[in-house]
Amino acid sequence: MALDNWSLVAIFEIVVFLTIFPLLIFGWLMGAKGRHPIRDAPFESGQTPMGEARRRYMMQYYPYLIMFVVFDVVAMFLFTWGLVFSSISFSQDYVFLIFLIILVAPLAYALHLSGKHESW
Repeated sequence: MALDNWSLVAIFEIVVFLTIFPLLIFGWLMGAKGRHPIRDAPFESGQTPMGEARRRYMMQYYPYLIMFVVFDVVAMFLFTWGLVFSSISFSQDYVFLIFLIILVAPLAYALHLSGKHESW
């Protein structure tokens, strides 16, 4: 008997439910009940919390983070586009060029930010 694709998805969902649901119930049954001040305290890698939680962070490396994310996404899509380049039509190349132009905007913004040393 051959199963179609939706039957396999339904079987997978049933197996996931039958695996995850008992684990959630077990954790709820075995978990601690009630509130405790030590358990409600913020966890800082086993250390006693000290200082204020809201501190100002330097945004010095923020432009480089933006550039990394943009380059990462562009590299991922350029690789897949390069794999299918010979099999796609010329009109589909326009769509990809529009996509690249859209991704150049945050890259230009990040380069603009990285040149402003007084805002760091």
